[in-house]
Parts: sequence; structure tokens; C-alpha cells
Amino acid sequence: MQALTDPEHGLPLELSGHRDLEPGRSLGLVLLKSRDRTATLQLRYDRCDYPVRDRAEMFAAIRHRISKITGEAPLPSMPGCRADG
Repeated sequence: MQALTDPEHGLPLELSGHRDLEPGRSLGLVLLKSRDRTATLQLRYDRCDYPVRDRAEMFAAIRHRISKITGEAPLPSMPGCRADG
């Protein structure tokens, strides 16, 4: 949410609400609105816990995609995480 609402690089939206869609389950909803209330972005998500090994692989893949899109040099690996599995 911080990246989406960043004043310099994010969308011109602010967090308006957050709730679980079904209490006790992993489904959630985030609502972002423009300050003048003319625009709304609703994000639904499903939380899941990936095994530790999968988290490291997923994080490495996300960082790789971001660096390809932004043209930035890849970030150094996090201690304890290996991009090659």
C-alpha cells in the first residue's frame, strides 16, 4: 500500500478502508480513493503462506521482473535467499 500511495511515485490515492471479506478466512479487501473522491480503486486479495523455499524463489522472481521493467540494475541477493533455488 505504501508503494501505491507514495506521494512522489504512487497513484494519487489514499487508503480509505481495509477489511476481511470473510472473517477468519484469508480473503481481504483494500479500498483506495482519490482525495476529491472522484476515483476509487478496490483491491481484493487472498493471503497464503508459501513454504519458505518458495518465498525466496518468488521474491527473487519479483525483483528480477521489476529490474527488467525499470531498467535498473538487479538488487543484491538478500542474506539467506538464493535466486537459483
